[in-house]
Amino acid sequence: MIYCFDIDGTICSQTYEGQYKKARPYEEVIRRINSLYDSGNTIKIMTGRGCVSGIDYTALTQQQLDEWGVKYHELIMGQKPHADLFIDDRGINIENWMNGYSHFSGYNNTRGIIAGAFDIIHRGYIEMFKEAKMNCSHLTIALHENPNKDRVHKLIPVQSITDRKMILESIRYVDDVIVYQEEKDFENMLMSGDFDIRFLGEDYINGGYTAPEASIKIYWINRSHGISTTLVKHNIFTTVQSRYYNE
Repeated sequence: MIYCFDIDGTICSQTYEGQYKKARPYEEVIRRINSLYDSGNTIKIMTGRGCVSGIDYTALTQQQLDEWGVKYHELIMGQKPHADLFIDDRGINIENWMNGYSHFSGYNNTRGIIAGAFDIIHRGYIEMFKEAKMNCSHLTIALHENPNKDRVHKLIPVQSITDRKMILESIRYVDDVIVYQEEKDFENMLMSGDFDIRFLGEDYINGGYTAPEASIKIYWINRSHGISTTLVKHNIFTTVQSRYYNE
């Protein structure tokens, strides 16, 4: 069978003209593409990079695919190729393809984990969960009941643990939610050997996170969107305060 995969937003993070060097590979997607390749399928990679500007990104794209370890037979730049199935973030949605992949004999069950209080879900969280799920086949949320108990500078959640768990379980990128009370509980999860990859925001890349000694792979999530629960709460507070003050 001939599979044709888009690059930006499908094999790697969504990047645009002039920013392709910043693209981050989706490891779980690549693992599944390589499984299809190893099973004898034909893999074509297509991209529209440079179609508008006229810049030739072929060398850069080939270099990235090699560095990311993508197995493929043909790279098509700016043309519509022949294939039996196209997988594209703007065509057949990549999440739908991944969710229907478990029947494939080469399926590799990679378990990922990400921790937090996740009080007031916002777009930044959704983007984070999506990026995490693109790099593992099973994503567990370690839900901290009240981070203020361990770190007094952290805000006490305004939503109950029951409400937060229910909201998280309804998100399509999340496979499981485990509640924990103390940082030691989360440390035990990391040390258990039940998980293959841990997801952390880039704001922790210089340290300050639980169990740095744990022998588990870390994937750093991009936090450049600038959205945070603290900011959302501040905006809510300002809006409510302004309304009642004006009245």
